[in-house]
Amino acid sequence: MPRPIQTDLLKRVSRSFYLSMRLLPAPMREPVSLGYLLARASDTLADTSAAPVELRREALACFRSALDKPSGEMTEWFDRMTTKFVPHQTHEGERELLRRLPECWETFGRCGTEIQQALRDVLGEITAGQSWDLARFGDATPQRVEMVETGAELETYAYQVAGCVGEFWTRVGFVTLGSRFADPSSRSGMMESGKCLGQGLQLVNILRDLGADLGAGRCYLPKDELAAAGWREGDPGSLEKAIPMVAEVWRRRGREFLQPGWSYVAALRRGRVRTATALPLILAEKTIDALDSAGAGALVERVKVSRSQVWTSLARAMVS
Repeated sequence: MPRPIQTDLLKRVSRSFYLSMRLLPAPMREPVSLGYLLARASDTLADTSAAPVELRREALACFRSALDKPSGEMTEWFDRMTTKFVPHQTHEGERELLRRLPECWETFGRCGTEIQQALRDVLGEITAGQSWDLARFGDATPQRVEMVETGAELETYAYQVAGCVGEFWTRVGFVTLGSRFADPSSRSGMMESGKCLGQGLQLVNILRDLGADLGAGRCYLPKDELAAAGWREGDPGSLEKAIPMVAEVWRRRGREFLQPGWSYVAALRRGRVRTATALPLILAEKTIDALDSAGAGALVERVKVSRSQVWTSLARAMVS
């Protein structure tokens, strides 16, 4: 991957992910960075609220099919995405990412067969999750709150947009580093623990953003669990009381999903890979701690992990 994409653009779209990517050995860093940039691009398309929902669904479908086509055949689509989506971006890094999608596609075309297939698989799952999100919440408004139906549905979504990334990380590690990544006999177990780690990270993101999402009419907590906690449709007061109780349950569930991440980290043979893997895990645990401390207040003010905590976490990850 050209260095400007790997460094400058990656840093501009995600400070925390950039920190992890800097730590990876180059053979693994390049396909993982490409996967992140492509996933972030599809997420940007899905989240462009100024564009009609149907246009965003169409863009995600085209994005999936484009992975099976040479980049030269996608010129018209790239031009359309630039015209329809770039003007609406307020995040400069995401605006630049959409402009430079052709470079990402060219890089994908130069990847080996196994890496290309791993990228197709993970991006297929991610865009399926993003499409589900659009179908579920595309019509949500502050006055019309839409909800996830069940805990199983929430866990499936967490797998599609993040659990599959843990599997992808594992596949790429073994393809690019072989036995230097981990003992090959541990691969199946690491695929499972990597999946759980990814799901846990996504659940933490959901819980951290719960207040902002509710303000936009999106509730990622399961409807059946909210009802069991006292919520009644048409009664906003009952929802305000039920949400903290159900959120507490899912914070515990998030910790359960994160826990296998430590066995995953322990199985890794390269110190830099261990550090890159442990960093988001440690930050997620710190975020859950902060959410526990904030309680219902986290719905009003989004909890944040400070820059000093990030660097402290990095130091801890380096000795994990």
